[in-house]
Amino acid sequence: MMQKDFIHRSFKVSIVVALLFAPFLLVYFGPSIALGFMAGAVWNIVNIFLLYWVLTMTLSATPSNKMWGATAGILKFPVLYGTGYLIIRYTNLSLYGIIAGFSLILIVFVLRASGIYLKNHAANCEVLRSVKKIGFRNYGRGA
Repeated sequence: MMQKDFIHRSFKVSIVVALLFAPFLLVYFGPSIALGFMAGAVWNIVNIFLLYWVLTMTLSATPSNKMWGATAGILKFPVLYGTGYLIIRYTNLSLYGIIAGFSLILIVFVLRASGIYLKNHAANCEVLRSVKKIGFRNYGRGA
């Protein structure tokens, strides 16, 4: 089961990475891709946040949270998906930028989970043990 800290930190990392990428995309690829990237990133971050909110509020033991879960579900499905449709249909934002931004939080999840896994299982991994023995200073010398 995922911990709340993992998800909250992934939200923060995704927001920071999106804000760091935006100026570079603007300079190198133009405003259509940069704005599409930001729109896709914001849309999917809000999407995952509302999904997280729906699941935690509706699956909790307290009955008062079920109303907030239903509210998040109402916001998520018609409002958020309708907004996504309107962005794609009626703006000149790059679809490639939107797809790249949409994928951002998913990439952050995979990288964070891989880092946690490797940190916890590095002692059992034969490849990592051999790299530690050889060291990176001998890389490329046919060690």
